[in-house]
Amino acid sequence: RRVPPRFSIPPMNHEVMPGGSINLTCVAVGAPMPYVKWMVGEVELTKEEEMPVGRNVLELTNIRQSANYTCVAISSLGMIETTAQVSVKALPKPPTSLTVTETTATSVTLTWDSGNPEPVSYYMIQYRCKATDNSFQEVDGVATTRYSIGGLSPYSEYEFRVMAVNNIGRGPPSDPVETRTGEQAPSSPPLSVQARMLSASTMLVQWEPPEEPNGQIRGYRIYYTTDPDSQLSAWHKHNTDDSLLTTISGLITDVTYSLRVLGFTSVGDGPPSDVLQVKTQQGVPAQPSGFEAETELDTRIMLKWLWPVQEPITKYELQYWEAGSENKIHVSFNPAGSYAVEGLKPDTLYKFSLAARSEVGLGVFTKPIEARTAQSTPSAPPQEVRLESLSSTSIKVSWVAPPAASRHGAIVRYSVSYQAVNGEDTERHEVKDIGADALSYVLEGLEKWTEYVVCARAHTDVGPGPESAPVRVRTKEDVPGAPPRKLEVEALNSTAIRVTWKPPLSGKQHGQIRGYQVIFSRLENGEPRGQPNIMDVALPEAQVLILHPRIDAPFVFSVFVVGRGPKGFKRPEERETVPQTP
Repeated sequence: RRVPPRFSIPPMNHEVMPGGSINLTCVAVGAPMPYVKWMVGEVELTKEEEMPVGRNVLELTNIRQSANYTCVAISSLGMIETTAQVSVKALPKPPTSLTVTETTATSVTLTWDSGNPEPVSYYMIQYRCKATDNSFQEVDGVATTRYSIGGLSPYSEYEFRVMAVNNIGRGPPSDPVETRTGEQAPSSPPLSVQARMLSASTMLVQWEPPEEPNGQIRGYRIYYTTDPDSQLSAWHKHNTDDSLLTTISGLITDVTYSLRVLGFTSVGDGPPSDVLQVKTQQGVPAQPSGFEAETELDTRIMLKWLWPVQEPITKYELQYWEAGSENKIHVSFNPAGSYAVEGLKPDTLYKFSLAARSEVGLGVFTKPIEARTAQSTPSAPPQEVRLESLSSTSIKVSWVAPPAASRHGAIVRYSVSYQAVNGEDTERHEVKDIGADALSYVLEGLEKWTEYVVCARAHTDVGPGPESAPVRVRTKEDVPGAPPRKLEVEALNSTAIRVTWKPPLSGKQHGQIRGYQVIFSRLENGEPRGQPNIMDVALPEAQVLILHPRIDAPFVFSVFVVGRGPKGFKRPEERETVPQTP
């Protein structure tokens, strides 16, 4: 049968990167089998004398431009051809005409042109705040040529650029554009607010700009009052320009004023500073400002505040106390900008209040601030450690958490150590990770009828506390783990036989030996016959037994140990001795 040629595996189209390589496979069948060759345009790529039959693979390397490759199959019954397209896919070009179309205090809207004649997969936007050294942030998967980026900082310079992405990769970025976000009201108060009396009725107030002005500060407003419990809107107001100090005159003498300062932009007011209190008495220091506490150790907290401006301070007065306690501790020290409070309890919340003193008098104490000392290791072990022998191989250990005042932090776990007083394994063992909520643990796999010493510890994140006092207990008795040793039988005469043995090794007794059991049977043709005879030996130290059977044939003897364990007798591997009758 003669069949014209046809393609059983036609070549496939391909997309490649510039400089890429591919193999084009073409398979044709027929009867007779056709020859297969490759062409590009009018150029033959397969030499006529090398033309294969049925299958031809074209290897293309370092491809730089797109082209159509034609596979031709020829036999005496005809010629057919098919074409494969090889496209050199380049990275996309940079987008063009990147423009900022809208701006708010926290968002920017961008538009751009694709810049590519062919469709792209998507766009990627990169942006960064120029005031920082941070790298570009990226917004991936943008499907359109218009996009709004939110979450920006107010009144900040940003740089934006866009890249196109296709299935080959990411193209080069567009030319960048820069813009500044809009203003907002400040989101933080002025810093380092301080005040002092220039006279009995005139106060000098000064400060530093807010950390987050969110725009151009147009001015500051000082609120002051002798009634700090009233609404801020009811306080006296004093406006100033964008300078960082001002004076307030006409104050009532010999009273305490509370004051707060805020900054404002063209959009609105920022939050006011914390209350600062000043006595209108010339020469009396103002309340320390910028008072803060920082935990350094489990027993030390460092206090810091702003060094006062031209104040004649002779001493500082510090009060501190445990939260929830009324027992205040008073400390006086020379002028400084910091003070370390030592000798505190670990993991304890303390409150601190500071005032400055001059030759004229004591200023106003600050509002109390709080700080907690760092955690430490427990100073006391678990309490009421008790042991209960559950079985011959297990012991239950129970305890109570250390006293709250001795924990010095959150208990994160417990550990239990145990050691056999004697026996085969006398090494110290430790169970390390027992949950903080657990108040008991069962030790298993222990040696039978063995005394153990057990201790417990509590742990914080810092480390372990001291061990509890050792507690002892013995595992319960069990059936003996081995038969009597050195069983011997001696015929004394025709009616008496002596049976002797030694007890099991002490490590195999598993309790107190209560007695032994001797079992003997008559042998016939080397096999026990009839019911065995059983004799109990109750004396724990008995090792010799005289029997008086009628001896007219050999006997077999076995000795069993009687224990207190739940299984009663221990059935050892039977050992036999046949006495000889005299």
